[in-house]
Amino acid sequence: MRRSLRFVSLTVLLFLWIQIQTSCSPRMGGEGSTVPPAIELTQGESSQKYNIQLDFMKHHMSGMLIVRRMPDNEIRIVASTYFGLSLFDFSLRNDQFTVNSCIEPMKKEKVLKLLEMDFRRLFLSEKGTRVKATKDSATEKRTSGKGFGKSVLYITGNTPGDPTQVKIKHPWIRLIICLDKLSNPDKLPKEI
Repeated sequence: MRRSLRFVSLTVLLFLWIQIQTSCSPRMGGEGSTVPPAIELTQGESSQKYNIQLDFMKHHMSGMLIVRRMPDNEIRIVASTYFGLSLFDFSLRNDQFTVNSCIEPMKKEKVLKLLEMDFRRLFLSEKGTRVKATKDSATEKRTSGKGFGKSVLYITGNTPGDPTQVKIKHPWIRLIICLDKLSNPDKLPKEI
């Protein structure tokens, strides 16, 4: 009897120790700390360009996202298809989100609110986000919200504030937004 009780207590302690090690491992920020933006935009710099893919259930849309910080500290976010159809044009300031234009299927209040939250998480500092890094520090995972408002942001890249890929997942509504940074043609090596 004593042996089995000792075995059970050691097993429980081992299990608790493993849980603490895995849940507390490379956590970078807590829920009360302010997390820097995933993509940092500097004023006066040229626009940043990304391939964008929106996957909602069985529907797929892809195109290009162009982001720029304007002189009045406004962040302008424009997305279009590769054929030139403008998907949306948003302006983002500290507390203000303006829809300059948007295609008709996206003109729903909940969809616009969801996109506003996602772009705020990408380009502005925020609180209430849990941050974890992978063991090789190649990918950072930021989780915020609960229930239907839960979103998970995966940031891949070596330079903080300048990721090569960003993936936003909304697990409850099966929405995935992928941003792949396009290389700047001015910085590409010249052919001989």
